[in-house]
Amino acid sequence: MENLSIWVELLGSVGILITLIFLVIQTRTANKLAIAESQREQRHIWQEMMFFMADNSSEYREFVNNYDGMDPDRQTKAVMAFFAMGNQLDTLLKLKEKGLETDDTIRYSLDAFVGHMSTKGGNKFWNEMVDIDFYGDNVLNAVGKRLKEMNAPNDDFIKSAKWLRPDN
Repeated sequence: MENLSIWVELLGSVGILITLIFLVIQTRTANKLAIAESQREQRHIWQEMMFFMADNSSEYREFVNNYDGMDPDRQTKAVMAFFAMGNQLDTLLKLKEKGLETDDTIRYSLDAFVGHMSTKGGNKFWNEMVDIDFYGDNVLNAVGKRLKEMNAPNDDFIKSAKWLRPDN
């Protein structure tokens, strides 16, 4: 009888071990699926924002080059693109903290946002938003650090992205 109880205990332990291994595998799979879904959704949002910027390219181009001299209605259209970019970057940074976003997506989004914020107009706008503590801490810290490293404002982004030049 004692041998039987030892075997039952052993089989029970093996069953628990197999269940735990299964749960680990399922959790990893669920995390991978959550990351993939998050990336799909964020890329869709980014693409919609790019369509908005394309539909308002005149305002957007004027904004990065001459923010202060813009008509307020035109300026508002461009500002909406920058708000959307910053909000999306904030979401991505928060998802990254939870393990639901990858480094390459963060790098791309941060590089793009910082590039726009490094322009003459973008930097003026950025500093005004920093003064009123508009963006979340994640964005303020990440973007602020990068802008300081590159001595913004500068013309490097516009030089490399010729579609943003005011004369095009």
